[in-house]
This record gives sequence, structure tokens and C-alpha cells, in this order.
Amino acid sequence: MNPASTSLAHELRPVILEKRARLQAAAGSVSTEYLTELLAEIDAALHRIDDGSFGLCEACHDTIEADRLKQDPFVRFCLDHLTAEQRRAHEQDLELATRIQSRLLPARDVAARNWVAHYRYQPAGIVGGDYCEMIPSADGLSLFFALGDVTGKGVAASLLMTHLSAIFRSLLTLDLPLRELMRRANRLFCESTPATHYATLVAGVATQAGLELCNAGHCRPLIIRRGAAERVEPAGLPLGLFSQGDYAASRVVLHPGESMVVYSDGITEAQHPNGDAFEEERLLDCLRRHAEADVAAIGDRVLEEVARFRAAGPQQDDMTLLIIRRTGPRP
Repeated sequence: MNPASTSLAHELRPVILEKRARLQAAAGSVSTEYLTELLAEIDAALHRIDDGSFGLCEACHDTIEADRLKQDPFVRFCLDHLTAEQRRAHEQDLELATRIQSRLLPARDVAARNWVAHYRYQPAGIVGGDYCEMIPSADGLSLFFALGDVTGKGVAASLLMTHLSAIFRSLLTLDLPLRELMRRANRLFCESTPATHYATLVAGVATQAGLELCNAGHCRPLIIRRGAAERVEPAGLPLGLFSQGDYAASRVVLHPGESMVVYSDGITEAQHPNGDAFEEERLLDCLRRHAEADVAAIGDRVLEEVARFRAAGPQQDDMTLLIIRRTGPRP
């Protein structure tokens, strides 16, 4: 095994042992034949960990995709060597995950009194692990927004994104202060996901009084004013690390025509063929040059510049961009 596979095997061994203990405890509720079959599968996985072959495809001996192993530590073949039946099942899972994720994403353009918001979401694969939310209040006077990035890629990451979305949509019905909303979301996410998973996230509320913002270890939001740009420093840990995590809320003052931009690191970490990253400074420069454009045009310009920078290179990570602009006067 390579170092990554060794680390993953070490991480998954207690998970496999727990599954074995649960299976033995439920022995009286399943047939002997089925029990024997599942125990053999578990013991085979443990044997692969012991002999160093865990995480290697039995057909080509290349590394099996890590996200698939985390989801199912008993897989024995990489995606290129699935049986026809396994491939069909995998394609059906991807299709379902894509449908679920597309229905969870908000409308691309959302407005509340004195505010407009626009987002762009570009997953690296069929589904992704970036989370984006824009929900205006029932009276149209305020707008909740969030942008996050969960650990992992592919279907496993999209399921975590779906879970995070369900947590926030449920908590928003309680009309909690932003700081308490983040505390509860963190606790629920921490208690209902594996200890190896977490999410960085920026969440906020735009009201007539201004922007209230919480940053849970995510990329720094960028404030775009006429001819100037500012960074808002993160002030909290990612969601899911500690169940008792605390989050501070800060105020951001925007005047009409000024915007805040929140993004995922798939943008700033996009790679040029020579290995250079796009980085925050290039993003800031793009935003300064197009500060007077409407929010949809800003989204277009950013993604166009990232694509030109990347040239013919592949997109390595999900890219999400959220632009919130003040349109009306401050009270």
C-alpha cells in the first residue's frame, strides 16, 4: 500500500470491526447463509488490511478511489473494472445524486429589499461537495445566504452537502440569531457525520441594517467597493470538528452599489499548466476591474478568467461563487 492507502486502512479498520460486532449482535435476525456471507466479506477486508493489499484493485492493482472506500470499505475493484451490474448501479447512484443536488440548489438570482444576490456553481464532476444557499425571508426584508465546502469529492461529498442543506433549512424555520444558528448547525453536523468529515462555511444575513456574517474556517469573503477591495478574516473553526464549537458574528457595512463576494477554494486553487495557482490576488484583481458590472456579469468574468488561466488543464475541484450587492439606501 502507498502512504495514503495505509492511512485510509488505519482509519477504516475500526469502522470495519464495528460493523462485524454489529453483525454478530444481529445474528438471530438474519439467515445463517447471509450472516456467513457478510462475515466472510468483512474478514476478507481485514485480511487485505493485514497483508497490505487493502485499497488496491484486484484487476489492475491500481488504487481504488478513496471516496468509494470511505463509503464502502469492502469494494475490491476500481471504477474502470466494475462488473456490468456494478457499473449500472454506480451510474444509477450518480444520476439520483445529480437530481437531488440540482433540486437543492437555489435559484441563480435572488432578491430582497435593498439586496440582490447571484451565484455560479460548477462542480468538478457530475456531482460536487460545495454547498450554496440563498433564502429570502417570508416578508422579503432579509436574505439568508451560505456557501460552504465539505470534505471529499463525488457522491460521498454530495451526500454530505445534502445533509448540511437539510440542517440549515430546518434550523432557519426557528428564526434563530445567526450566531446561535451556526452553533446548532455545527452540533448537529458534528453528531450526525463521521469524525473524519467537516465543512468550511460562510453564512450571513442581509437586512436593511447591513450584513451580519459568520465564517467557519472558509476562504475570506471579499468586499468590493469602487476602486478598492477588502478581505474579511475568518473567525471560527469549520463545522463538524468540535460539537461545542462557538461562532462569532461580525457586521459588514456596504453602501449601494458595493458587493461582497464569497467563493470556494476551487477558484483560487485552480492550476495553470505550469503548476501555479490562480490565488486570491488574481481573483481580487478581476473583481476590481469588473466592480461596476452587474452581479451576473461579474460571475461570468470570474469563471472566464479562471478558465483562461487553467488553459487546457482539467478542473480539479468544485467552483462556487456567490455575489451579494446592496442596491438600496442605508436606513
